Amino acid sequence: MPSPDTDQRLAQQQAIYGISLSERFGVIMAAYGLSQRSLARVLGLSAPMLSQLINAQRIKIGNPAVYERLVMLEERQDEADLTQVLSEVEASEPVLTTHASRARQARLLMPDAGALPVADPAAPLGGLATAEQLRATAQAARATGAADLADVLERAAALHG
Repeated sequence: MPSPDTDQRLAQQQAIYGISLSERFGVIMAAYGLSQRSLARVLGLSAPMLSQLINAQRIKIGNPAVYERLVMLEERQDEADLTQVLSEVEASEPVLTTHASRARQARLLMPDAGALPVADPAAPLGGLATAEQLRATAQAARATGAADLADVLERAAALHG
C-alpha cells in the first residue's frame, strides 16, 4: 500500500499530466513491448530516473525533450512499424517552443518527410480565432511575404466560417 507521501505525489502527477506517470509509461511499454530499461533509453533518461517517476518518488519529468519524446511515442503508437518509430524517437532532438515542438511542427509542415500525414494544418486553427481575425492575419502575413502561412490562415478562415 502506498504511503501518504506517495499518494500525494501521485495526485500531483495526475494534476500535471492527467494520469499518473506509472499509467502513462505502462501504456507505452505495453504498446511497444518495451522494458523499463528500453523505454528509458528511447526517452533519453536513466533507468533509475524512470523507475523513480513510475513509483512516484519523483513528481515530474524535468527535461522537456524527454517529455516530448514521450508525447511522440504516444502519438505514433498506432503506426505499423513500431521499431522504426522507436528508432526515430530515440534519435530525435526535440526542442520545445511555447506552442509546439519542432518535431511536431515539422510533421505538420512536411508530412512527406517520413512523418505522420496531417489532413490539413489549417483545421486546428479555427478554434484559435474568429474567421475575421484569421483573414486579417492572413492578409498581414501575405503583406510580409509569408504566402504559405497566408494560405494556411485563409483555409482556416474558410473552414471556420
